[in-house]
Amino acid sequence: MDDNATAVLEEARICEAGGSGQLLPLGGDWEIGLNPRVRMVLYFIGLIYSFMGVSVVADLFMSAIERVTSVQRCVQIGTSKRFCTSPVWNETVATLTLMALGSSAPEIMLSLNDIVKRTFVQGKLGASTIVGSAAFNLFVIVAVCINAIPAGESRQIKQRGVYAITALFSIFAYVWLLFIVAFISKDEIELWEGAVTFLYFPVFVTVCYLADIGVLTIDNLKTKCCPKRFDEEADTGPKTWLEKFKVENFKEEDLDPEEKRRREEEDKKREAARLAKERELGINRPGETLTRKQRCLRRCCRRRPPPQAEEGDVEAMVEEEHNTYLSDPNIFLLDDDGNPLENEYGIITFSMHSLTIRAKNEEQHIPVQIVRKNGNEGKVTCTYRLEQLSAIPGFDYEDDEGEVQFRDGVQSAEITLTVLPKKRGERSDRFQVVLEEPTGGAEFNPDFDGGEECQRLTVIVENEIRGGSCLTALIDSIVNLDELRQGTSLWKDQVLENVYVGGSKEEQDQAGALDWLNHLIWLPWTFTFALLTPPPAYLGGWICFFISLMHIAWLTIIIGDLAELFGCVANVDDNITAISFVALGTSVPDLFASMTAARQDP
Repeated sequence: MDDNATAVLEEARICEAGGSGQLLPLGGDWEIGLNPRVRMVLYFIGLIYSFMGVSVVADLFMSAIERVTSVQRCVQIGTSKRFCTSPVWNETVATLTLMALGSSAPEIMLSLNDIVKRTFVQGKLGASTIVGSAAFNLFVIVAVCINAIPAGESRQIKQRGVYAITALFSIFAYVWLLFIVAFISKDEIELWEGAVTFLYFPVFVTVCYLADIGVLTIDNLKTKCCPKRFDEEADTGPKTWLEKFKVENFKEEDLDPEEKRRREEEDKKREAARLAKERELGINRPGETLTRKQRCLRRCCRRRPPPQAEEGDVEAMVEEEHNTYLSDPNIFLLDDDGNPLENEYGIITFSMHSLTIRAKNEEQHIPVQIVRKNGNEGKVTCTYRLEQLSAIPGFDYEDDEGEVQFRDGVQSAEITLTVLPKKRGERSDRFQVVLEEPTGGAEFNPDFDGGEECQRLTVIVENEIRGGSCLTALIDSIVNLDELRQGTSLWKDQVLENVYVGGSKEEQDQAGALDWLNHLIWLPWTFTFALLTPPPAYLGGWICFFISLMHIAWLTIIIGDLAELFGCVANVDDNITAISFVALGTSVPDLFASMTAARQDP
């Protein structure tokens, strides 16, 4: 044992004269002179109250993480008016990194603080808290979640590959820790061992990500390991190196004129058959003749203009045709083979892929058409909501949500957007109208942004009001000023909500004695964190994320001192205190969050 460890053991205990923690005891010798039973009760109450503070700041921390991981990337497809929306954060990666950090931050910070204050000599409190929390998660939380599922319902593991990899890495982690502590360097963690252990985490996240996106699957592994046995295309594909080179580097101009004519004739025949079928269904307008390239662009907005047409004219024609294709309920939606999508109750979609609004100095009310195609039997509904991108609700548009109804035989419905006036020099912004939860047997258009799960109409609010300060325009282009204004307003609201009983003056006027008592107990924590922690609206939630993490850090310092004081006065070993009381207190927020998820998630 080195000199640092010996010095730690020779120090006076924290509850005795001459002993001290990082912040506690505050009373010094006066506090040490109190009756041990009184001190034990006070320290225990202090632990419980600190756990309450952890639960409050953990909620703020998780709300920041939810804001960070909910950011969507909306990308315009080429020069068309179509957009593709996808989350910036992969769900699996977000769960394994930020979500895991949010639920385990108190234990991590407590262990980190315990090891640092002992000059990197292991203490009993930090490691035992992690072990106790792991045991609590494995036995108590799993049992509570199983019993929380409503009667008659069941839950299934969605990502079985990711689940299997997580289980495998969990077992490997315990074996690896045992190996480096008991065999490689007994009772000591060397620097390279710590570095390798830490690097296992990004490896684990990467492997889970590959499994989530379908790259790392059992079928792919079989194909890589035994290509001759499992590759179904081995007999029909190119076999020699020259054949593979020709396929991989094929260019249309490399064809000889006769082969090129033959392929063009085949394309014309297939397109003629397709157009004939569509004319029977009423897809094309009278006298309209489209080439194969034009037809493809109608479907995916990537058509190349024919040589005799101007590019701008063709793009305008494509957009007009495609908007007609969507907005006319009598034109069927087609699958990739050119056959109508079958649904007698209808396929719900927007009448256009995107909507551009010219900002004005006054409020505008813009109608948005929603159509029901390929069927109109029965009553169907879907919900709608507005989702911010760069546009901020309350500053660029009025937030709204509701339900869209189509009665039997009705094929068109309309909702109204309220767009607020723009200021001079303010940048153009975007937001989306999102359709979700179709009922009555209806489905969503699979060839629209959002696919079969939802429909996303991107609304572009263009600011053409000239003038204003150049500095303001520059700042707004870097940091969204409306987002800062929204954050300031929300910050003020969250402070006032925590001052009033029930969150408002009206609720406070009707509050009873128990409501007041509960409010006063929680007030020191709720008011402190509401005042010192900005809402997630600022900079995408990152400011709230880091400040909440700082709050958890100083709270765990207090919890560490209180746990040692309680164990010292009660003559309970720090291992027992950490595994039982501390682990339980830091895991209670996980318990309620997991229980709620088990009840609500399908």
